[in-house]
Amino acid sequence: MEWDINLIWKISSIKAFFVMKLLTRYSIINLMILTLIFIISSFVLYYFTQVILVREMDADLRGMKLNVKIYVDQFNSLPNLYPLDDQQIHFVATGQNKPAENRELVQLFSTRENKMHNFRKLDFPLWFKGSWYRVTLAKPIEGMHHLSRALLAISLTTILLIIIISLLLSRMLLRRLWHPFYTSINIMRHYKIGRGQLLSFPKTNIEEFAFMNESLLLTTQKAEQDYLTLKDFTENASHEMQTPLSIIRSKLDILIQEQDFSEKQSELLKAAYSSIKKLSRLNQSLLLLAKIDNQQFSNTRLIDLKEKVEEKVFQFQELWQSRQIDTTYDLQESSISADPDLLDILLNNLLSNACNHNLKDGIISITLGQKSLEISNTGDKRSLDEKRLFMRFYKQSVNSNSNGLGLSIIKQISIASGISASYRFSNNLHFFTLTW
Repeated sequence: MEWDINLIWKISSIKAFFVMKLLTRYSIINLMILTLIFIISSFVLYYFTQVILVREMDADLRGMKLNVKIYVDQFNSLPNLYPLDDQQIHFVATGQNKPAENRELVQLFSTRENKMHNFRKLDFPLWFKGSWYRVTLAKPIEGMHHLSRALLAISLTTILLIIIISLLLSRMLLRRLWHPFYTSINIMRHYKIGRGQLLSFPKTNIEEFAFMNESLLLTTQKAEQDYLTLKDFTENASHEMQTPLSIIRSKLDILIQEQDFSEKQSELLKAAYSSIKKLSRLNQSLLLLAKIDNQQFSNTRLIDLKEKVEEKVFQFQELWQSRQIDTTYDLQESSISADPDLLDILLNNLLSNACNHNLKDGIISITLGQKSLEISNTGDKRSLDEKRLFMRFYKQSVNSNSNGLGLSIIKQISIASGISASYRFSNNLHFFTLTW
């Protein structure tokens, strides 16, 4: 169960490179929406500002038109042609043809600025002394453009500041609101089943986070209860099985020593005895794996690894010689912090594996560095399945006498001891390497 939780967090860490945080995603979406609103509002503001200013200009021109008509009615003459604040007025006689009234934006020469400028022009008909005149009034709108740009700049700056302040406040506020979520996730990340941890999640008045904390608490409590039940069952079952297995083995030992059996009966007894031994080893291996998973090996201390390997080499030397296996080793001074019992089992399994899966007249090479131990041996001419190698009950050959738990035990002890275990196949040699 602990391995499953760790695997989930590893997968989550990998996905974290590709999946952005919710807060980041929200900020990006919010920024995109605000930017769109900003652009649309800018165009709308500019358009309506122009419309309002043109209407004001048209109102001024209508006022000038009224003044011209009043002047003509009062003095019975056309006004003098002279610029007033760069305003222009022209009279063109059209005879009996009544000109149409028209408003438009045109470019005219400005005597004050001495260059071409945009003007708002109004053409309207005027009856004077028996003839129609087309009166043209023009007023520069450059000042209006400056005013329009100023109003637009002020408005857009204000909108931009509002957006920036809104984003900053939103980010700060959301980060504070999401703090209980990240705190709960961090607690779960450091949670390990089987240690009897009492989880305490932060109190929050946000309904969704409170519901999440309650669900996490209930889930972990259920997982802890199921784990303890499974742990007790595994330990009890293994212990209870060990006693009848021992009795069966002892009875078979006695029977095998009897002389009254036929050759066929002796073969059947030997097969039964071999199966019982295999079942006993399987039971012991499963019990060992359960103890490792339950973290029952915690007597960690500094061990002289060179001395330990030399001791194991001496123990296995006779077995290797009986199988005519040539051994070479290069041992440097090295030490490791681990549980002595687990380290003893680890070395036994590695050396047994190198011997049991070797060839007659094969070789075993042991190389010990300061932070690594490498054991290579001859054997099968093909590489093992690296993806399934350390899985429980994995066998390269169906007919193998191994119970398929040796390499799994090596892997679990390595994990419990903070050691990295790896395998490679090169030049018809199988290499198992431990690094720490």
